[in-house]
Amino acid sequence: MDAERASGQVLDAAVDDFAQRFRAALEPPAAAGVTLDPAELHARFAEPLPQRGQPLEGILAELEAKSRDGLAGGTGGRYFGYVTGAALPAAAIVEAWTAAVDQNVGMWPLGPAAVELELVTIGWLADLLGYPAESGYFGSGATMANTVALAVARHAFGKRHGVDVMQEGVRALPELAVYGSEELHLSDHKALRTLGLGSGCVRAIPIDERYAMRVDSLCDAIRADRAAGVEPAIVIAQAGSVNTGACDPLAEIADVCSEQDLWLHVDGAFGAFYGLWEPAASLVAGMERADSLAVDAHKWLNVPNGVGFVLLRNAALHREALAGSAAYLTPGAGANLHELGIEASRSWRGACVWAALKQLGREGVAELVSRCCELAQELAALVEESRHLELTAPAPTNVVCFRYRPEGWSDGAELDHLNQRIQAEVSGAGDVFHTGAQLANGFCQRAAIVSWRTASADVHALRHAVVEAGLRLT
Repeated sequence: MDAERASGQVLDAAVDDFAQRFRAALEPPAAAGVTLDPAELHARFAEPLPQRGQPLEGILAELEAKSRDGLAGGTGGRYFGYVTGAALPAAAIVEAWTAAVDQNVGMWPLGPAAVELELVTIGWLADLLGYPAESGYFGSGATMANTVALAVARHAFGKRHGVDVMQEGVRALPELAVYGSEELHLSDHKALRTLGLGSGCVRAIPIDERYAMRVDSLCDAIRADRAAGVEPAIVIAQAGSVNTGACDPLAEIADVCSEQDLWLHVDGAFGAFYGLWEPAASLVAGMERADSLAVDAHKWLNVPNGVGFVLLRNAALHREALAGSAAYLTPGAGANLHELGIEASRSWRGACVWAALKQLGREGVAELVSRCCELAQELAALVEESRHLELTAPAPTNVVCFRYRPEGWSDGAELDHLNQRIQAEVSGAGDVFHTGAQLANGFCQRAAIVSWRTASADVHALRHAVVEAGLRLT
């Protein structure tokens, strides 16, 4: 009994310590970028596997100490890199609790409450986005969501051609083509490779001056494939390209897919939310006609990294494409979510999304999306006001591409190299962090705004840092 009491006291002390450290971690980070030397960071962790266990109360303290100055400031308002949301307090707190209760959402008996919550939350998300989903699934991000959606699309294509892909594999399929713009995201290519279709089946459709897929070129490519005996199968359209935030003309593409009997998948990792900001709503008109939609939750919903979801119009096709069981998998009274995805066992990912939606509500999500887009418009205006900066792509949403151009400098390698140095210097200094992008007109500075913490002062700080670095380097 004394040993049990002592063990409880140790656990209480460790939890009290965790609570204090967790509360501190919910504050904005001290810096956006990491300035610590990579070799030093590696050296902190490089040690042999411990032979014996360590005291519970010291493990988190050791991790925090070794990670100090080596954590990206993605939870702050000045992290403009990639497309990175900051974890909302409710989402972070619930994520920590779900780790402790450790539910497996793969099967209903392994997590009944978890399964029911996720089914309800998928319905909330479909309602929020105005998408008529019959089915959905939480994955590790948009890459997994794209993979699940395209697996269902592959299954539907097989059925249309009398092939059971589940049994016969992709080798039994006729030669097929998948269509996406020149801006098609790497995650879509990864999904096609994973599914055995490969990147070689993708037809890269040219984009227009708005970085959107040209529908006339799409139609030309479909006709050319049919004439060559290749079966058109899937169109992947983007709601928010990662480079510029551009959207493909979804309604027009949906018309083509309807006429040609093709599967329409929309990669809407963050742009699926554009419909919540009135000035951008027309950009995603037609998204509701897609057969499938992939979205990241850890971007604009500001939940911890590792959560995305897929929505599908046809629940039967979804289950057919991924269902299966084993002798030991005794079912329960509810749904077995492993039959809707690739993973058999997985964590309770949907709980942090439920928490974010509870904290924000429909109005709060719309306000967050609107504020981020308006901050991007503010940054674009600051760029246009500066004699040192210029926009390199349209900025109608939450992504701004711009560059520093000294007076008299022309496009080319020298200007690209200068802007690459500016991006590296600014991000390496740590106060603000942003990434670059290689566009048709050259290398540019790129800022994506999806964080609930970003404010006007932060976009001013980015503009100032780029100009200051440009002046210093030239």
